[in-house]
Amino acid sequence: MDVERSVLAQYASLPDWLIQTVKTLSDDTFFTPIKPNKWSVAEIVAHLRVWDTYLLEERLPYIQKEARLKKSSVSVESVNLKASKYAKSGKSMDDLIEECILERRNVVAKLNEFTLEEWEHTFYIDNYPLCLTSYIKGLVEHDHHHKLQIEVFMNEQGIEFHSLLS
Repeated sequence: MDVERSVLAQYASLPDWLIQTVKTLSDDTFFTPIKPNKWSVAEIVAHLRVWDTYLLEERLPYIQKEARLKKSSVSVESVNLKASKYAKSGKSMDDLIEECILERRNVVAKLNEFTLEEWEHTFYIDNYPLCLTSYIKGLVEHDHHHKLQIEVFMNEQGIEFHSLLS
C-alpha cells in the first residue's frame, strides 16, 4: 500500500476505535475528567469532531498545488473551549460519538477525492511547506495522542478494552 493510502487508512480508523473502545464506557465514565483539571472523554471526542469540521470547511477546500494558506485566524483555545462546552451541553454519549464518527467519515470522503499526485503537491500554511500526506500524518499523530489519553484513563479505571492502537 502506498504511503498516502496508508496514512488515509490510519486517519479513517477513528470511527472503528470509537465504536470498539469509547462506546463501551458508561455515561458517567464518559463524562468524567480523565485527570483533575483535564477534559473528559466526552470533551476529547467533541474536540476531535470540531477540528474535523475545521479541516473540512477551512483547509481541504483550499489545498492545491502551491496554495498559500494563512495561519488559522481562529484561536485554538476558543475552538477547544467551544468543544468542551458542547460536550457539556446535555448531548448524550451516543450523540457525541455518532457526530464525531459522521464528521470523520465526511473528511475521509473528501480526502478520497484527492488523487495520489495531489497528496504529494506542496502547499504552504503561513510559509511552512506541507503536502497532504504530511498534513494528515500530523492529524493521525494528534488522534493517537488523544486515543492514548483515553486508553490510559480506561486502564486506570479498571475498564477492560481491546486497544486498536498500533
